[in-house]
Amino acid sequence: MSKNLEIIEDALRDINVISEIESASAEQGAFGIRKLNQVMEAWKEQSVDFGWFSQTATTDTAPIPDWAEIGVTAALSIAMAPKYGATVSTELGVIADSSIEMIKRKSISEKLTNTDMSHLPVGSGRYDNRRRNILNG
Repeated sequence: MSKNLEIIEDALRDINVISEIESASAEQGAFGIRKLNQVMEAWKEQSVDFGWFSQTATTDTAPIPDWAEIGVTAALSIAMAPKYGATVSTELGVIADSSIEMIKRKSISEKLTNTDMSHLPVGSGRYDNRRRNILNG
């Protein structure tokens, strides 16, 4: 799991606000943490929840599973771009779309419960669970 600041800096790099060797300023960090909280709360309203809770410090570990970081970072990049007059590249848009869809699918599928059907009768005919020889019936 990454620190909040690492996610914020990756997002700023994705939209070319800071270079690979630069660090985010205190103001960029504060804005980034606020936007990160806003994005994640908006996702919660859309039933995408993987344990996020509001963050106050950039030095804290982000409560984001590793598999969701790329989507969260891309969404944060897009959310921060207007403030910095940055243009979101087509590639970043594609990454954001596909990653966010994966996060939504995984979030929904993890909430589903398996149905126990072992109490149902097997039934009869050709759809039961016994193998039948099609030549012998």
